Amino acid sequence: MINKVKHHYVYFILIGLILLAKSNIAYAGSIEKGNPVAYYDYDMIMLSDDRVIDIGTDYTALFINGTLVADHEVIIRGNRALVPVRLISQELGSKVNWDEKEHKVTIEKGDNSISVTIKNKKALVNGKEVLLDYPPIIYKELTYLPLRFIVENLDGTAVYAQKMSSDYTYYYDTQMPVSPADTIIREYPNIMIDEKDVGEDGISKERAMEEVKRQCIIGLENFKRSLRQNLIESGESPGRLDDEFASIEKEINRMIYLGEVSRYHKFTIGAYDILFDKYNQNMFFVMYSSGIIVKEFDPNDPALFVPVFIVG
Repeated sequence: MINKVKHHYVYFILIGLILLAKSNIAYAGSIEKGNPVAYYDYDMIMLSDDRVIDIGTDYTALFINGTLVADHEVIIRGNRALVPVRLISQELGSKVNWDEKEHKVTIEKGDNSISVTIKNKKALVNGKEVLLDYPPIIYKELTYLPLRFIVENLDGTAVYAQKMSSDYTYYYDTQMPVSPADTIIREYPNIMIDEKDVGEDGISKERAMEEVKRQCIIGLENFKRSLRQNLIESGESPGRLDDEFASIEKEINRMIYLGEVSRYHKFTIGAYDILFDKYNQNMFFVMYSSGIIVKEFDPNDPALFVPVFIVG
């Protein structure tokens, strides 16, 4: 089912696919929930609006409520992950004020109040003094604080997941590694920050799997119809790829549930991981080859299962 092709050919196929994806990456101040769409490579990230962000070997991907935040960095100081205060606080439903004279940040959420001063390890949480494990700093004109302090005091959750290690299992009898359950993008460390209470439980993993399989089969039928028409128009037998289509259907039917990550149920069919948003039921394909492409699932996409033919 899977044919090998040259690296550069795979790269251009994937770039073409991402340019077809819906242009809906969100940025600080207007971050929608549940949007990891982008093309991720070892030295850059290409967004669906064609912008390219250069990244280094120490890059950590930041997701807030399941959405890639591309315009802010995570920085590591003293083995602590520091994150931008205003961005995180606002996305967790808080108001943020900056006192230029005192270099002080005040964060308010409901009846709770947090006050921190740049380069001072002492913070005030609801009037009580708390000692930070790393002081607030200014980085690229933004205030940064230790991740867990800011998230836990604003009633959120934070998960730090390492990138995929070399100690992995294979997908059934293939040579395709199975992604860890706790990452959205397995090639980098991931930090995932989420609201703790979203007001609903979300769809169960059992119902999610039923829906993922159903949607994938619909997409496969459309994919088969499109390719068969192309074969007819080129003078070839419309049944030439039937074995490949049967193999794709096999993988859909035996997909593996990996677990929950952020707001998603995560599945794999080997060549793809699938993220299913348990709150709004949006679905994303995470596809692996020369880089990682994440695109929103579209059952009418004529190239939906093309990467199955070219990864390996």
